[in-house]
Amino acid sequence: MAVIIMSIVVTLIIAFGASYFLSAEHTPAWEVYSTSSTRVGDPGENLVGPAWTGSSSVASATEPEAPPS
Repeated sequence: MAVIIMSIVVTLIIAFGASYFLSAEHTPAWEVYSTSSTRVGDPGENLVGPAWTGSSSVASATEPEAPPS
């Protein structure tokens, strides 16, 4: 009986020790995979096209949309 209780206690100690060690060594993904800058060419040409004005009024709806019948 003592062997079973000792094995449970040792298992708990190992589990809590591993949990503490792994949480101490963990670095968040946003910190690991971040960059200081991103190189993008002329934003008027490569992402939205040369005629983009940046105005959102063109895409806004003028009337509420009716649900389909």
